[in-house]
Amino acid sequence: MKIAVPSTLPNLDGLVECKLGTAAYLLVVDTEDMSFEVVEGPPRSSGAGAGLMILTQVVNMGVQVVLVEYIAQNIIGVLKKQGIKVVPSVSGPVAEAIATYMQSRSSLGEKEETTDGEDAVSKQVVWIEALRKGGQQFSTLLPRLVGVILLLGLFRGFVSEQTLLSLFSNSPLYDAVCGASIGSLLAGNPVNSYIIGKSLLSAGVGVAGAAALMFAWVNVGIIQLPAEVAALGMRFALVRNIAGFILAILMSLLFLLLEGGVV
Repeated sequence: MKIAVPSTLPNLDGLVECKLGTAAYLLVVDTEDMSFEVVEGPPRSSGAGAGLMILTQVVNMGVQVVLVEYIAQNIIGVLKKQGIKVVPSVSGPVAEAIATYMQSRSSLGEKEETTDGEDAVSKQVVWIEALRKGGQQFSTLLPRLVGVILLLGLFRGFVSEQTLLSLFSNSPLYDAVCGASIGSLLAGNPVNSYIIGKSLLSAGVGVAGAAALMFAWVNVGIIQLPAEVAALGMRFALVRNIAGFILAILMSLLFLLLEGGVV
């Protein structure tokens, strides 16, 4: 049986590398006599093509099993179609990893390795990948989220309620645009928008202005835009916020018409 293992050294004394595409060496070990072939890893300039180069070599060299610390779920599927079994979450010295696999294989027996076991490994890899990506994204967003919270606190501390009320007039269209603009700048718990909306109505602000502010408060967020761009991309964030701003104005005017007012 031929087993492929990414290694830090061109011999069995190396450690199992994390990924196939970034490994310094790939050892293809024949378990009959523990002889092995050494394949140098692709240069770093290969970029995304490095993984494809290694997979091609694995298939062409007649490998039957791949031992590796981490491998993407889609790559497992590709190798499985070629009749190659993938064993993830393997670490430590290469020789020890191969010995451990052979021992577990002989104790279980090849015939006793069921599809359920393979599915369990696949699910484990999916969960590990999801947790890894989620953790990376959260660590990237955390500084931006903290900045957004601090910026909101400063804005609310320096802009008084009287200042906000003075921006509105008796024109429904103007109030709708003004309310949507203010709501787009502010952010917070949606429940707070109900309290703010009631305060605006009690202070004499028109229905269109209060409704637009509430709609934009929930659906638009200019201050947290950097965090949204980091999480979802520039194009998505801009289109969503612009659409939310326009809809806030239109919905507030529609709400005014339904209330029997005049636009």
